[in-house]
Amino acid sequence: MYIFFGIWRCEVCMEQEFKDRINLNTDLNTISKEICNDYDLGEYISDTIITVGYEDFNYILETTKGKYCVKIFHKERTDEDCKNYIDRIVLASEMDINTPKLYKTNNESECIIEMNGIKYRLCVFEYIDGNSFFDLGIIPNENEIKEIVRQMAIIHKQQLNSEFIYDKWAIVNFIEEFEDKKQYLNERDYKKLSELLMQFKNIDVKRLPHAFTHGDIISTNVMKDNNGKLWIIDFAVSNYLPRIVDLAVSSCNLCLNPDSVKETRSKTKMILKEYEKYNKLTDYEKEVFPIFFDIANAMGILQISYLISQGEASEEDRFWYNESERGLEFSDKEFWKDICVKEENKR
Repeated sequence: MYIFFGIWRCEVCMEQEFKDRINLNTDLNTISKEICNDYDLGEYISDTIITVGYEDFNYILETTKGKYCVKIFHKERTDEDCKNYIDRIVLASEMDINTPKLYKTNNESECIIEMNGIKYRLCVFEYIDGNSFFDLGIIPNENEIKEIVRQMAIIHKQQLNSEFIYDKWAIVNFIEEFEDKKQYLNERDYKKLSELLMQFKNIDVKRLPHAFTHGDIISTNVMKDNNGKLWIIDFAVSNYLPRIVDLAVSSCNLCLNPDSVKETRSKTKMILKEYEKYNKLTDYEKEVFPIFFDIANAMGILQISYLISQGEASEEDRFWYNESERGLEFSDKEFWKDICVKEENKR
């Protein structure tokens, strides 16, 4: 059995769920041995599936030369999707942040292995000897939040124009996603999210400073290695978006202690305060930030309600649904008091 944040799961069931993402119809070690040959990684020893995360199939490959992280792209990803992902990882590797190295084979970052009539598109990363905050089951402490924000600010200062990727979980796509999936919400969530929809429609998104954003700096995508060094991984949904998207997503996820509104509020306030040491926020960003925070939570409720209705929700999904509900419960006038203070009100 497997446990994270108090949730028990059947490891065999989890592994099959992930194998279905890539239509795996052969032994994984057969693919691993081919990867070892293509990337010159030494002799195959073992592989361990990483049973968290969405869309793709990730696992740890151990060889006589060490350990590596392998990502096999989801069966529904197109050639263009895979290329866009690789391009983003290459961009990230050129930044002054901690992110895993991407290995190449024949001067290409993506490898295609065909077995039993199925093509497996994949890439290989440097293995980080540690765990994500999700796996650790803890909230980052003050110093760790400062380091995460420091790296986030560096990402935002990059002059990068990547190909736009539509992310159904992204805050900026709330209107379209709500219209598409509102019928799957229960009555209470429908009422709550409808109110947020009206608030979001009143926001002039073009007024918000845009930047190259990671889009998903959450507990599954921030790793802490055995030396205490923090790594930001998975730039799959990075886009040119309002920079407060990253702040809102990180705040509602990394800062949430479902048992303590006080700690959640304190950590959220710290993220914004730290960020302003690197990039000053505009008054308009501060004005609309609480709405972005709420919609980041709302997207979790919306997307997972849909998965539940289709019978496709995992226990991890249900965990995130509950976390999103809790985040919205915490978000009231008292929560935001003196967090998003405009410059004009400081005088």
